[in-house]
Amino acid sequence: MKLTKPILKQIIKESLEDEYKEKLLMLFKYNSHQQAIELSKQVDMEDFLVGANLTGVDLEGANLTGAILTGANLTGAILAGANLEGAKLRGAILTDANLLGADLSDANLKGADLSYANLEGTNLSGANLEGADLTAAILYRTNLTDANLQGADLQGAYPKGADLSGANLSGAYLEDADLSDADLSNIKHDKGTVWPEGFTP
Repeated sequence: MKLTKPILKQIIKESLEDEYKEKLLMLFKYNSHQQAIELSKQVDMEDFLVGANLTGVDLEGANLTGAILTGANLTGAILAGANLEGAKLRGAILTDANLLGADLSDANLKGADLSYANLEGTNLSGANLEGADLTAAILYRTNLTDANLQGADLQGAYPKGADLSGANLSGAYLEDADLSDADLSNIKHDKGTVWPEGFTP
């Protein structure tokens, strides 16, 4: 391949972009997440967290509204009280993550792994949890209003089956969700709640 001027320019551009993304990720990991997000917007690199390894990162109370975290590894991450409204977390790994009281309203969690995650008091209203793995997740007092849980795996969620006691399931889409042994005591639901075939709460 002949290295013409346009090809060389493209190679340099891509190299600089990769370097910048690395620096943004470093900033984000070391407690300067807000600064990293603001900088990413300025340089049109808002996708710098896609597929990122954020294992065990401390993001307690962080403002991550609309963040693009598709495929990111957030295993064991501390996200208690974080604002993840409208965040893109499709295919993200959130195993054993602490999301106590976090706002995940309207977030895209399609195919995400939330097994063993602490979702107590988490706002998942309007979230897309289609195909998400919620095995052994703590779901007590979780707000699932208008959530799409089609095909979600809720088996073995804490303490036995999914603990959805007191959850707001008004308008929640639960078709094909596995509700084996789920605790549905004191739940709120309405005509808009779609249950798995043959399931009666």
